[in-house]
Amino acid sequence: MTEHPGLDPVCLNVYSLQNAYIYRADYGTLRLRGIVHRYRFLAYRSFVSWCWGFLGRRVRVVIPAWVVIWVRREFPDDQGRYVAFLPADD
Repeated sequence: MTEHPGLDPVCLNVYSLQNAYIYRADYGTLRLRGIVHRYRFLAYRSFVSWCWGFLGRRVRVVIPAWVVIWVRREFPDDQGRYVAFLPADD
């Protein structure tokens, strides 16, 4: 996966993430701490949908560590605040 040619255009390209944000309107607005946080969230979401398809609101998967590292490097939080995996609320 690390060398797959689709990784950058699907998960790390800002323009692809902006396009993904448009479809977010169907589910409500993202209330995040700024544009970099939004891009980080959308990058994770894009990776998951690219690998597993749409999983639904309550279905979550653990994203591989290398993806987390790449996304955080591309869209870093200026204060180093990141959220670890959280299981879905039942």
